[in-house]
Amino acid sequence: MWIYDYKSEKDNPYRQQPFVEITHMCYIDNLPLWTYPWHDHKDVYEIAFITSGCGHLVIDNQSFPVKNGSVIIIPPDIAHRFTADDDIGMQYYTLRFKDTPEDGEFQTFFRGLGLAVTSGLNCLPYIQSTLQLLFNIHHANGGIADGAFQSICLGLLELTRILFTNETMTLRIASKYSLSDILNYIQDNREQKITLESLSSHFNISPSHLSRIFTQAYHMSPINYLIHCRITYATEYLLKSDLTITEISERVGYDNPTHFTNMFTKRIGCTPSEYRERNGRIPLEEKAEE
Repeated sequence: MWIYDYKSEKDNPYRQQPFVEITHMCYIDNLPLWTYPWHDHKDVYEIAFITSGCGHLVIDNQSFPVKNGSVIIIPPDIAHRFTADDDIGMQYYTLRFKDTPEDGEFQTFFRGLGLAVTSGLNCLPYIQSTLQLLFNIHHANGGIADGAFQSICLGLLELTRILFTNETMTLRIASKYSLSDILNYIQDNREQKITLESLSSHFNISPSHLSRIFTQAYHMSPINYLIHCRITYATEYLLKSDLTITEISERVGYDNPTHFTNMFTKRIGCTPSEYRERNGRIPLEEKAEE
């Protein structure tokens, strides 16, 4: 078993395209006696190569069987671990690299896959020898991911891309909650203090993963949707009630009327009072306030 992390430009100087920023490489050969605990990787993809035996990739309460030759892509922010039966065991390599903001060709390809598995059994001798070569270079260079190391990684990533292009099985994660549940929760609790962290805690999803899947589905972030809900309900109160601006601000979740007015103006193009006046609703108490 061996585990290496590349944390700085000193030990990983080749980070720009066409290279990828490798952050970690390991080989686990004594599963089930030792394995990583539950973990996820912020802004990092993990590729796992099962080289011997069989076991399971465990995500939440779901277990996906993997075996000799399996190649697995695990996107950022998905908590997971590998397990194996005591009487069989499993050996595997992992390689992790950054999901950089720039759309590098590998990041773009793997981002489109999501959580997925394919078979690399026909290429297993090449995969094993390539990963062993990476280990040898690392050892010879004193832990530096130099140009030769990165060039070999590119070849391995290209093979991985070909394998997933030829045959891919997407792993669907069954969640206790659906995206519509998150949507409805935001709508129903718009008057409460809601943050991305409080949402992620309520739905037991990491903040970055929740934001990513919500934005992909609804084309706006959860917090922007919260603001949208609050302003939408504020316009209804302005038109359908005699509530003051301060009272409306409190009802839609803003304890500071000035902040509410600024958010409303930014999105609607006029102040709440102007909106009410333009649409023919000017309660006496609002006039008194002004």
